[in-house]
Amino acid sequence: MSVRSAVAGALLGLALTALAGCAAMPGHSACASFPADDNCGRLPISADSTGAELAMAHDGNSAYEKQFQALLAHSRLDALDRANGTGRFGRDWRDVQNSGFHATYQALQRLAKTLDKTEPAPTQDKPGEGHFTGRWRSSRQTLYLDAAARPSAPKTFSFSGLQARSVEIVLRQAGQQPLDIGGTCDGPLAIRASGQSTTVATASPFHLTLPAAETSVSLFPHETLRRCDLRIRSSLAPAGAPLTLLREETADPWIAELDSRYDRCPVPDPAGLEELDRVFYASRWLSQTCSLPLTSSTLLRKSRDGFNAKVEALLGRTLPDSAFDKADPELPLDFANAPKLRLIYLSSLEFKADFSGRIMERLIRYHAAEGTKVRILVTDVLEREKDDAMLRRLASEFPNVELQEYRWRADHGAPFDEQISQLHKTHHVKMLAALAQKPGRSRVIIGGRNIHDGFLFHKPVDLSRYPGLEQYGKTDGFSLNYYSNWSDFDIEIADPATVETLAAHLSTVWLRDADSNLSRPFSIPARPGGRPPRGVARHFISVPYEDGHALEAYFVELIDTAEHRVQIVNPYLNLTPDIARAFDRALARGVKIDVVGRIDLKGDIGGRFLTALNKLFVERYGDRINIREFKAPDVVLHSKIMMIDERLVAISSVNLNNRSFFHDTENGMVVLDPAFYRRMKPVYDDYLAHSRPVATDVTIGWVYRLLFSDNWVRQAF
Repeated sequence: MSVRSAVAGALLGLALTALAGCAAMPGHSACASFPADDNCGRLPISADSTGAELAMAHDGNSAYEKQFQALLAHSRLDALDRANGTGRFGRDWRDVQNSGFHATYQALQRLAKTLDKTEPAPTQDKPGEGHFTGRWRSSRQTLYLDAAARPSAPKTFSFSGLQARSVEIVLRQAGQQPLDIGGTCDGPLAIRASGQSTTVATASPFHLTLPAAETSVSLFPHETLRRCDLRIRSSLAPAGAPLTLLREETADPWIAELDSRYDRCPVPDPAGLEELDRVFYASRWLSQTCSLPLTSSTLLRKSRDGFNAKVEALLGRTLPDSAFDKADPELPLDFANAPKLRLIYLSSLEFKADFSGRIMERLIRYHAAEGTKVRILVTDVLEREKDDAMLRRLASEFPNVELQEYRWRADHGAPFDEQISQLHKTHHVKMLAALAQKPGRSRVIIGGRNIHDGFLFHKPVDLSRYPGLEQYGKTDGFSLNYYSNWSDFDIEIADPATVETLAAHLSTVWLRDADSNLSRPFSIPARPGGRPPRGVARHFISVPYEDGHALEAYFVELIDTAEHRVQIVNPYLNLTPDIARAFDRALARGVKIDVVGRIDLKGDIGGRFLTALNKLFVERYGDRINIREFKAPDVVLHSKIMMIDERLVAISSVNLNNRSFFHDTENGMVVLDPAFYRRMKPVYDDYLAHSRPVATDVTIGWVYRLLFSDNWVRQAF
């Protein structure tokens, strides 16, 4: 059986309800991601004729397709195991009494087997860009609507069917007034509202009501539908306001090209490389870019510099010190030098409705009014009511601002620890990318900072004059109102090609599968490309529950290559067992490990628990590792830096805890360049200057020892 026919057969089998009915299927969309009736049947309209089949593009992407198929099969296999209690969840898959299940399971095993290998095999194709258009994912986007949204020019919402086998547009009420929605489309449309599903023929008028307060309706455009012309009416606007829905991949070829991109990476001959270089260039199941020249980069150590880099990318100028001293979120902003932007990506753990968040919202609002496409990605479980209200108001006033509130959902029947992990799996990728019409004004910023005043001000600023903003201020315990002053680190890159590459890389997360959160891989290895250049970097994105914990394996490989020294700045020191063993091996061969951390994490969510875990690290390594505690007054360390043998530097969102490697999405830049290390050394020395040796005689209560003896509890922190 060919790879192509095997994946088609296996994934088609997954779409069939014969697998012990819907119960044997992953729980998010048991029968289909298209509306279904009570008997798990399909509506007449479907994104394709075969359900979850991966239709290949036949455009020279065979090597990329093969690698992607392995990841996709691995994901589907894991979903079947969750839903049926097989594999790592308990019983043998052969014990399931269903022949269709057996056939599908074995086919997926054959395709997923390549994940057992350390590295994917290089393709013989030439290095360079490719574009993947195979249909593999469920697309789900949210259009926020509010009768009180400020009137503006005619509005357009772009929905993406790129690489999608099914498309859902969720119309979500963001206001307090009922809405009447009517219009026509140039292709068939399915509508699901109040548990009922209907279909609308091409050019036929339709009408629906969106009640007030947190209600939603779903639209399912047929693959031939390109445009809908709608009118939104309410008691506040009885004449109605026009709204156009456009299929993004046909209306905007530039964004479709960016979103479909993948890269073929030249891999130098490993025989001519030192071990650290080999690990840097190696291909793996972790999603990575090819090596990139690290030019036009700025190190952002100070908090105001970090925030101002984001401001300048959008405003064209920085804020003066007086603006921070006054901390007025409504201060005048001069947009005279603002760049003309094509796309803004803002990905963050959280986007708070405080001074920082309001300034960023105002900057984005300006570009949205200019027609810029904006994509905002934050973690659902960490947003409070006012945070949500600010972002949803922005999205409802400007439908070209798309908001994704990231949430991972366990499959029906998943084990208890996976059900609990729905509450703490977060989106931890940090990136602001501004792609300008004049490429020289494009910028990308990555690192550890979130959109939160704690990364900018020593103490909470007084926001009592602004009832729409949130007064964050709690300093301990489990509270979403937490506040600490965080010391962090970012890097800004102005090279236009690198900015576009990192934005394209983030698009793989933006266009992930809506049900599983599986993201498309960004690169594959190509045949050797001669001598490697000097001073290069690679960006990675980790989705650990879908890529086989590839980031953990990468960090283990990096530590295992260390010959002399590993220098780390990181506040969270709850090592995974594999990384702990890598530390032990490095110490055994004489590698010196230095850690600047923050053992006392009061001020973080669950600070007492995190402190206990850090003390366990001190207890294990205090006599073998030079551990220092960052002690700037009332400031909590939040930077994540790792440097190896004075040649490799990793700047990332990755904490050295179980969460980063098992639960949270992460990203970072890994730089292979002694000259860049020399630029980073003063930054590291500054952290040293604000730290002191840690006392190794720590006291850990028996309750914490008992609690963290359970692996799933330890993995949650």
